[in-house]
Amino acid sequence: MALSNNTFCWNGIVSSDSARTLAFFPEVLGWSVQEIDMGGDTVQMLASAGTPLAHVRGPQAPGERSWWNNYFRVEDVDATVAAVKKAGGTVVVPPTDIPPGRFSTVATPSGAHLSLFREANPEDTDKPSTTGFIHWVDLHSKDLERDLAFIHEGLGLATSEFPMPSGAYHILNPEGRTRGGAMEGKNPEAPSMWLAWVAVDDVDQTLERVTRHGGKVLAPAWDADTVGRMAIAADPTGVAFGIITPPAAAG
Repeated sequence: MALSNNTFCWNGIVSSDSARTLAFFPEVLGWSVQEIDMGGDTVQMLASAGTPLAHVRGPQAPGERSWWNNYFRVEDVDATVAAVKKAGGTVVVPPTDIPPGRFSTVATPSGAHLSLFREANPEDTDKPSTTGFIHWVDLHSKDLERDLAFIHEGLGLATSEFPMPSGAYHILNPEGRTRGGAMEGKNPEAPSMWLAWVAVDDVDQTLERVTRHGGKVLAPAWDADTVGRMAIAADPTGVAFGIITPPAAAG
């Protein structure tokens, strides 16, 4: 079965110190490091249970920050880029062919970067959302109204509003398999961003490992009804990510 359309299918981590990032995530999340040949280039990957999840690279432009890039699978990268531009988005990297497929990096009207992807290998399949894998991805937006229009018109996704104590949460593609959402960004110091949530067995123990291995807790653990126990952290170079223990896993 091929990758499903409108799903978050891959991750790219940009790190100002790749060695520290590649050491941090295995210690904190139990991932492993793999080196994979891609068209003659050796690419360093992070894997969960032997399944590659993310490539890790250094900055490619002056001033590029450490950040986590989420890849979103679409049927046609070029057509989606055209729709994104009409919806007020910005093209950061134009459609480009790479060994795994075709991709383009775009930004929402508020500046949250996201890569669009169509795989070259039809045997690629969706990854699980269980412990050690990406459970969910959500947009923390500084201009939610415009970014929701981008999601609807640029990505072609429906949304469904879900009330939360912290404000309205918009579930992306509620009838599909997107496993994502959008909300107003609450941190005045943080830019608009797409945040990946990794499923873990114990959020509090994971946070202990974060600090022990040089990372930073950006938002301490909290419990969200029907969602699970959650926290937000960063690796030693500033790559932000969420961790979550869903209710079923929490027991």
